[in-house]
Order: sequence, then structure tokens, then C-alpha cells
Amino acid sequence: MSRSQETFNKKQREKKRAQRKKEKLEKKELRRGDSTAAIEIDWSSAPENKTLSDAEEAQKTRNKQQSK
Repeated sequence: MSRSQETFNKKQREKKRAQRKKEKLEKKELRRGDSTAAIEIDWSSAPENKTLSDAEEAQKTRNKQQSK
């Protein structure tokens, strides 16, 4: 009789594990599809009076070259 209970518990553990895995994949897809994670700089409204950092200026230059 303990054999059937052992098998039942094993099946329940497998169901829970599969459910957790499914939920984890869904969360991963939500994070992947979420575009608000990366902040983009609006270069059209960025000041031109040398208040940008060197990295921001380089990125601005690259963006201008790509848009041409």
C-alpha cells in the first residue's frame, strides 16, 4: 500500500515542478518582450552645448550615421 502512495507523491512533485517551469518560462518571455527595460535617449531634444558625456556624444554620432 505504501507503494501506491509513493507513486502518487512522485507524480504530484512532477506536476508541481512542471508548473513552476512553465511559470518561469512565461515570466522570462514577459521580461524579454518588455521594452521599457532599456532607456533610450531622445537625441533630437538633447542639448548641443557640450553637456553630454563622451559616451553619449559617441552614441549620438553613431545614431546620426545609422539614420542617414
